[in-house]
Amino acid sequence: MNYYGKNSLTALLKIVLNILLIIGIGLFVYLSVNLLSNQGNYTLNKYIVFSLFTIGSISLMFIILNLRKILDSLIHENPFIIDNVKRLKKIAFECFIITFCYITNFIINLNYKDFEFVSIDAKGIHTDMEFLIFLFSGCFILVLSNIFEHAVLVKEENDLTI
Repeated sequence: MNYYGKNSLTALLKIVLNILLIIGIGLFVYLSVNLLSNQGNYTLNKYIVFSLFTIGSISLMFIILNLRKILDSLIHENPFIIDNVKRLKKIAFECFIITFCYITNFIINLNYKDFEFVSIDAKGIHTDMEFLIFLFSGCFILVLSNIFEHAVLVKEENDLTI
């Protein structure tokens, strides 16, 4: 299977990201309408949680949009460009924003009393460590962006010597 160009794994991944983006937007609208139309008490806590949900959701959609642009460069067989370095740095930043939203929600809702690293029950395996996924992903992507930036500089230098 080809990894670059049209009719490749990259093109398939772009289709999957398009589907995820559509589903994500639909779920965001559905959950926002349900949350805001709920006739409960409108406390400051509810508005803060909704704001964190909105910020986190928008960050996630920006991650998907930047991944789509990176995949476009792979489809056109030109991945070593400075724009991809910038996109990777944006993705890392968005991961850190999502981590901040998770931690802030955790503190605001005083979930530290019920905190469980991992729990197993009849419904399955659960964890309260989701924020670590985004924290480590952000760090890893930031490192990859620096490696990618070095590769772009080497490529540009080699292009100049030919």
